Amino acid sequence: MSPTGLDAAALERFRRLLLEMRRSAADAVEARLHGHGEHRHDEAGLPLHKEETDDDAAAETQRQADVTHLNRSASALHEIDSALARIVEGDYGLCVDCEEPIDVRRLEAHPAALRCARCQQLFETQRGRVAGRS
Repeated sequence: MSPTGLDAAALERFRRLLLEMRRSAADAVEARLHGHGEHRHDEAGLPLHKEETDDDAAAETQRQADVTHLNRSASALHEIDSALARIVEGDYGLCVDCEEPIDVRRLEAHPAALRCARCQQLFETQRGRVAGRS
């Protein structure tokens, strides 16, 4: 039994779920980068979209959407990889802030969760205050 109260079967279930989430996120990145057939790509590997329209503004808007999507996917991959590492290290399911166990219902809803619900709310409140000052 881990310090979080999760038994080996639960940890394995979460590990498999996280691996599936990782595959899905990686596939989404691959599709975004290379799912545009023979279109030309920029230096970052993103499709130029110029072949789809002769409207430069529309092509740039689509490119910005690609970048936003890739940033979100990269963030998701990082969160998932971090959760998988915590399983290996033996501290999966412990809040990174208060070090108390994360409720299993929260982990089921968000397997890559870093924080318990209380600490996550505090984190988001603090982040909002900092962002509001910028």
